[in-house]
Amino acid sequence: MKTSLFLRLLSIILTATAVSAHAVNRNITIAAPVEVSAGGSVTVAISAGTDAGDGEEVGFFHAEYSTDGGKTWAPIVFARNSGSAVGKEIVFLAGAKGVKSLIRVRAAFRGGKAGDVDLLGKPIEWNGSWENWRAPCTKYAVIYVNGR
Repeated sequence: MKTSLFLRLLSIILTATAVSAHAVNRNITIAAPVEVSAGGSVTVAISAGTDAGDGEEVGFFHAEYSTDGGKTWAPIVFARNSGSAVGKEIVFLAGAKGVKSLIRVRAAFRGGKAGDVDLLGKPIEWNGSWENWRAPCTKYAVIYVNGR
């Protein structure tokens, strides 16, 4: 009898303390070729999303590409308040043989319980951090340009 009562109480306690363990998934993706021919056509698809709910959305979505190894950058997209997911595709011509083409993408997530956060869910410090492509979190793709 003591065992039965103990098990019932334990069951009630475990049920009362059970918490939904939903981990938030924030993502940034870049789909790009690893290698292209010099002057060849490059197709890149980028996206960002969140499943946090509670009003969180992709507040800022910013991407650029470079065909000269990062010396100069051209815009792909700068979108604001894009809902829970946003994406863009771009086609450009690769640069010279041996000079890498680069893609960089970053997103800020906002509007939810967590406030303005980066890809890792860390608070964004807006005073100067947005100009720094390392904070908030940025994803990069490197496309090697060969001579074929």
